Amino acid sequence: MKRTAFIFGRTPQLSLLELQSFYPKATSPIEGVGVVASRVDADAVVHLLGGTVKIVDVLSESTELGTELFFSALLPYVKNGHITFGISAYGAARVSSSQLVILKKEFTQRGISARYIETKHNEALSSVVIAKQEVVELVVIGLPDTHLIGVTLAVQDFEDWNKRDFGRPAPDVKAGMLPPKVARMIVNIALPQDTHEHHPMVLDPFCGVGTVLGEALLRGANVTGSDLSEVAVANSKKNLEWLRREYPIIAPLYMSVMVADATHVSQLLTPESIDAIVTEPYMGETVEVKDIAKLTPERVKNILKGLEKLYIGAFKEWTKILKPNARIVMAMPAYDTGRGVLRVKKVVDRCESLGYTLLTEPIEYGRPKAIVRREFYIFQKN
Repeated sequence: MKRTAFIFGRTPQLSLLELQSFYPKATSPIEGVGVVASRVDADAVVHLLGGTVKIVDVLSESTELGTELFFSALLPYVKNGHITFGISAYGAARVSSSQLVILKKEFTQRGISARYIETKHNEALSSVVIAKQEVVELVVIGLPDTHLIGVTLAVQDFEDWNKRDFGRPAPDVKAGMLPPKVARMIVNIALPQDTHEHHPMVLDPFCGVGTVLGEALLRGANVTGSDLSEVAVANSKKNLEWLRREYPIIAPLYMSVMVADATHVSQLLTPESIDAIVTEPYMGETVEVKDIAKLTPERVKNILKGLEKLYIGAFKEWTKILKPNARIVMAMPAYDTGRGVLRVKKVVDRCESLGYTLLTEPIEYGRPKAIVRREFYIFQKN
């Protein structure tokens, strides 16, 4: 049985949901790794996914990790009597130094010059190292009862992601705002697989500097963005025009950004014209670590009360412009006060009465010790 493994980045739950939007039967036998029971066009797929850093061709499965399995996996990648390789282990898998000595000796006996790329503390090889040093990466994935052995076929284009994050003319100056990779993940979760054929319309009603809009365009969607801030709208337009120049493939797609209130946006849009809403809304006031003592449960409850009013008003409004069965993928805050986690509970409790179904449990995204964390919710219009 042919299988392909996907090595996830820092958001494994979100990455798995994204992968399942392309391969519904994808599983995650251990945290941080997805598996699909088929071969994929790795070079094409890795450019579509925001949450996958490596795609691995699974070549064998074994309860025992013998060096002969490693050697047979690497041998086809020898070129002109030479190979530069590294080994990355995931899950419970461990490759010993003695196994490495035997593997190197096997290459030498065959007259093959082998250079091994070592990492500190036996960490997995980074995408940067694999791409820049042209390393053949042997991947060993330890599952509860067996091991998967394979070779990396494709890695995430770190330079392209960095360009969109830091190279745009109007970057996001607020710490903690959505990076392009996360924006791509939630866009993929919201959209159907055949986006490039049908060009659905995506709305971000809290568009900020246009990160979500840009990633939706690169997935083949038409986009509309809005924000209450005139500065944000101007910056979003700058970034989208820059994106159009850098990626001419998106030139034919529709893009529009306007100043508008998310709770009154239907006044500017055609009824049932939106295929998906993907957004990170206003999340409440920023709280520094030094101010955590001031963040009393009472103060947080007041913040959340205001956000609940905003979000419920928006959800009521969005039913007018969303097509039937359209999805909303939206971040909402979770405040860790040190005495428990407080959320915008009323929005979720009232989603059915507002005309939506909650499709999954919230997926956390954020630094482990952050005071305000994002939780992504996926809703579907009834």
